[in-house]
Amino acid sequence: MKWLTLLGSSSGPRSSARVTFNKPLLIESPKLGFLNLLGRAGETNMSEDMAAIGPLFALVEGRATGPLLCHVLLMYCDLAKDGTVVGSSDSLRETIHKSAAPIVIVASENDVESYIAASKRPGQGRANLVMTLKRRGVAFPSFFNHLFRMMFEGKSMPTAWVDLAPQAPGAGHPDCPETIFSAEVSHIIFR
Repeated sequence: MKWLTLLGSSSGPRSSARVTFNKPLLIESPKLGFLNLLGRAGETNMSEDMAAIGPLFALVEGRATGPLLCHVLLMYCDLAKDGTVVGSSDSLRETIHKSAAPIVIVASENDVESYIAASKRPGQGRANLVMTLKRRGVAFPSFFNHLFRMMFEGKSMPTAWVDLAPQAPGAGHPDCPETIFSAEVSHIIFR
């Protein structure tokens, strides 16, 4: 299966090619994955997100256990204060590594301290990592629907993000979820 392609050249999921604004990582026919480690507590948010985001993708899979191989992974989980993923033997980084997803969104609300601890725990996984502080109701699925649409139209993830949530001092984003975005892979587009 051809998972990831840099414009003009083929590469595997762990490409070492440098990704830049002018050479974005192009993902053809991306697969969307939903990993619900919260059980019943995560079902409502996962259903809302699947309804809003799922139709954009040709391939969608949902699970209650991992690993889940995909290109975009939405995880519903609790992170403990020490950064461990509650209910999983894998760290956040290990889950990212096993999924091979270049985009990972922790779609459930966790606090900043847990995210800091989770990012320091061992594991090789790197991704454009979104960590949710507050979903703000329908703002979460709406924001990611718009973001992914823009990526399918050829805008890279960081560029689309800034269009939707300008990063100017004092800029308010009442229609956006409250998140931390770490663009570790950087410029990714879909086709």
